[in-house]
Amino acid sequence: MPGEATLHRLTTAEIANSYKALLGEPLSIPADLPADDLLYGFTSISAASRTISPLDAEKYEGAAYAVIDQIWADAMRRDELVGCAPESMDDACVRGFLEEFGLHAWRRPLEATEIDALLALGSGVASDLASVWEGLRYSVAAMLQSPHFLFRVEPGVADENGLMRFTDWEMASRLSYLILDAPPDDELLMAAQAGELSDPEKLRAQALRLLESEAAEPAFMSFFRDFMSINRLDQLDKSADLFPQLTPTLGQSMRSEIEMMFAQTVFEREGDFRDLFTTRETFVNEELARIYGIEGITGPELVPVTLPDDGRRAGLLTTAGFLAMNAHKTQTSPTHRGRFVRINLLCEEVPPPPPGVDTTLPEVEAGQPAQTLRERLEAHRENPQCVTCHQMMDPIGFGLEHFDAVGAWRDSDRGLPIDDVTDLDGKPFQGGVELGQLMAELTEVGQCVARRFYQHANGRLDDKNERQLVAEVIQSFMASDYNFKELVLATVLNAGFRYAAPPEAEAE
Repeated sequence: MPGEATLHRLTTAEIANSYKALLGEPLSIPADLPADDLLYGFTSISAASRTISPLDAEKYEGAAYAVIDQIWADAMRRDELVGCAPESMDDACVRGFLEEFGLHAWRRPLEATEIDALLALGSGVASDLASVWEGLRYSVAAMLQSPHFLFRVEPGVADENGLMRFTDWEMASRLSYLILDAPPDDELLMAAQAGELSDPEKLRAQALRLLESEAAEPAFMSFFRDFMSINRLDQLDKSADLFPQLTPTLGQSMRSEIEMMFAQTVFEREGDFRDLFTTRETFVNEELARIYGIEGITGPELVPVTLPDDGRRAGLLTTAGFLAMNAHKTQTSPTHRGRFVRINLLCEEVPPPPPGVDTTLPEVEAGQPAQTLRERLEAHRENPQCVTCHQMMDPIGFGLEHFDAVGAWRDSDRGLPIDDVTDLDGKPFQGGVELGQLMAELTEVGQCVARRFYQHANGRLDDKNERQLVAEVIQSFMASDYNFKELVLATVLNAGFRYAAPPEAEAE
């Protein structure tokens, strides 16, 4: 059975794209919109769980007038938007404009009473200020501050099977915001008006059309950023004394490399998602080339490079960005690196440390022989309270110990040779290249990607009642040779995206 419907607050990207779709460009978007948070690793899940605080309401109010005033300051753009030069709020064209603008702003036709209320608001202002344009400005601002604009209101309607079917208007919003991070365009609204989005074939056709849009790439990049947690690279914090490669822009370059690898695999080649773990093709600029030991690349622009077939790097897990964001400020962390693989790529749970357990590694005492980090971590696995979790994480990270805390290669740890021979649940591997090959072969990784995208699309975690629905998405993804666009289509056509449980049904 599908999960319950969510009330999805628009993200900052969705708000910005909605303003631009409604008012046209150029348009300066206020920089102080309420910030997005993460919940269970995803902005989309947080957005479906958040309300609007009084401070947020003030920011949305200020943003609404800020974007409207850019249009109202230009008589030509204002007249083009409204479609007429009204003499009063009673002019027929004003009602027509509010109906048309409201359809796009609220992603559904407005009720007559809603139009009447907007007209009454504008009329009162126009009367007080003796300006129909001021009255209309307030009416438009009211639409852009309404919950019907700021939230995707998608309760659905009861169907003959006892489920809540998302209406055609609701499906238009669900589809467009999923694929484009933007409101439905005219063609999608016309399809909703005609009742076509209840038809799976016509829904698929619209999804395919949207997937061909250039706007699809940044929308899915938002999913991938959350999936890989790479927004953390914007605040890269490493010791400049220990890592002379560090620059103010290094973290952003690391993030851009990973994003460009994703875009090339998913959009340019429409290839197998698993190739991201084994590819020798990547993108570097001068500061990344310095970390990778590549000569002849200068400047800040990232350029394509092909790493040697017998080299030490291949795929996401050997990128400087992945390695750096899963390390400490001064040293590596096999635990963090292994934990990321377990949670983000295998969809497994790793319990937090038991209360009262000291998670810091003891330093080697003076006069004692030096130890590698791997040897020091054995202390955790000798502690009965720590062994279960660290056994899940540390062995994976041991395979990446040749890469330091900024992702550069190192031959030794504290002057001692590094042992990167290890295993993942009994499957042996040595080093980052073999780990990437192993991840590409594990069916659990593809299953995890599909499950995470299902959660992202619905703005919530799945529950045990949805196991069959999630399994259907996973099977479609696998059958497509892990084509990401096919994963999108499988999710859109899945009953978990098109239906919701009735409100009284409690998810377990």
